[in-house]
Amino acid sequence: NGSGIGTFSDRARDAVRGGSPGAAGEKMNTQQSYTNGHAYDPNAKAGERTAADLMKAADMVRVGLAGSVRAYEMTTADGARKQLKDIDYGGQPAGYASQPGEAVNYVENHDNHTLYDINVFKLPLATSTEDRARVQMLGAAINAFSQGVAYYHAGIDTLRSKSLDRNSFNSGDWFNRIDWSYQDNYFGTGLPRAEDNGKDYALLKPLLANAALKPSPADIAYARDVFRDLLAIRASSTLFRLRTTDDINQRLRFFNTGPQQEPTVIAAHIDGKG
Repeated sequence: NGSGIGTFSDRARDAVRGGSPGAAGEKMNTQQSYTNGHAYDPNAKAGERTAADLMKAADMVRVGLAGSVRAYEMTTADGARKQLKDIDYGGQPAGYASQPGEAVNYVENHDNHTLYDINVFKLPLATSTEDRARVQMLGAAINAFSQGVAYYHAGIDTLRSKSLDRNSFNSGDWFNRIDWSYQDNYFGTGLPRAEDNGKDYALLKPLLANAALKPSPADIAYARDVFRDLLAIRASSTLFRLRTTDDINQRLRFFNTGPQQEPTVIAAHIDGKG
């Protein structure tokens, strides 16, 4: 805050992905969030989640869309009007940055599971690969339309999988490769190294053996084309990357907020006047 240095923001990341990057075992299944079924499409292990839980996740997505800046004000799920610095995020302020350039928005990184892989755990098992590709691009879209710095992990547009490897820094090319011909995402190409994944092998093995979880070239082509559209939209206007908190305060407004909202819909207007 106030440093002028960009930092990876975990606020919207966790709201989009669910749980935390360090989650292991059953928590990888149970901690669904905004894009992968939280409350509205629970998987078999998720347990009961309420609409109120989903509204809180939606609020955290809005925090990210507003660049996680401290001074931005919006109506939260409980009906209160709050600055983002007054919204709780695990005992910390959800809005932490002085200016949007201090927030680097992302939904997938070289650390931890790729977005496709974490959604293998979190989406209901019967989710089609077509819908898995749509969920991936929903996560990418939230990032594309967020104020601040947009960061994308290489291969997000190929539905990149590391065969469920949660820590591939030492896994070589086999688990880290990307097919730039857009034919394969490399899901199910092997059991990842035991050092960081062995404790979860009982969960991983049946998933990696399930051919229905592997996307087709058509699914990958869909993601590629949507991702290029998202980049074109973001590049088309500086309104998607406002430079100051004052501009965000003046120009960004959210609709469908508060306790009466439809929580699966996020709508906003960015005013380009002047």
